[in-house]
Amino acid sequence: MSRRREHARAEPRGAGTLLVWGIHACQSALARAAPDVLELWLREDAHHGELAALAATATHSGLRPQRVPVTTLDRLTDGAVHQGVVLRRRTPAPLDLTALRAQLAAATRPPLVLALDHPQDPHNLGACLRVADGAGADAVLLPRDRSVGLTAAAAKVASGAADSMPICAVANLVQALEALKQDGLWVVGATDDAPGSLYAADLRVPLVVVLGAESEGLRRLTRATCDLLVAIPMAGSVSSLNLATAAAVCLFEARRQRLAGA
Repeated sequence: MSRRREHARAEPRGAGTLLVWGIHACQSALARAAPDVLELWLREDAHHGELAALAATATHSGLRPQRVPVTTLDRLTDGAVHQGVVLRRRTPAPLDLTALRAQLAAATRPPLVLALDHPQDPHNLGACLRVADGAGADAVLLPRDRSVGLTAAAAKVASGAADSMPICAVANLVQALEALKQDGLWVVGATDDAPGSLYAADLRVPLVVVLGAESEGLRRLTRATCDLLVAIPMAGSVSSLNLATAAAVCLFEARRQRLAGA
């Protein structure tokens, strides 16, 4: 058996895996999904501070941390800022639509879902997961095909929200939105050419906020599925915000309204 396998947990045949790096992202993976962490690599001279604490946490969960040169970590991450730690884990399982609908039906407060219409940038997806978690959303919904998935870059930016925020990947976004509408959720699409303002909309209702891809915005059929289209009022020279920033504005406005009406 290779040295690498001596330090790794058994892995199911065909299981998808993901590299995660950075202190906070690795701390979160060990705290929230320790059984899914398969290997942990630490900078060879990391014997104090947060990296040493990570090693102790990993050891307590049954892993044997591997001490490696910084050049090995650089190679594993293609030169990204890894802060001296990289781990390999099973990819978090996506939530299917049936399970999401059941979860929302059982909720004790009005549901809040973020839907992304074919996002392409892993950094935006990671930031959207983090925003959705911070705003108290129930899930992030996106198409399974022709969308970015949960990559190492997305997990790094999500900073732990890849485990705390369910991703519901569906075959057809429009059909999924129609199903959620049947369950009583309102679908509000954000687009810079909408006539109405985000701040004039009632976001306290059971809600899906839909945002378009970085370059194309909302697709025609997605727009047609929305119950309401709103715009984020812009005061400067740029006409729109990037995807993750727009998600933050919309979701935290929904949260503000709900707290104000509580």
